[in-house]
Amino acid sequence: MNHFKGKQFQQDVIIVAVGYYL
Repeated sequence: MNHFKGKQFQQDVIIVAVGYYL
C-alpha cells in the first residue's frame, strides 16, 4: 500500500511539474 502511495505521489509530482513547465 505504501509503495502504491509513493508511486501515485510521484505521478502527481510529474503531472504538476509538466503542467508548470507548459
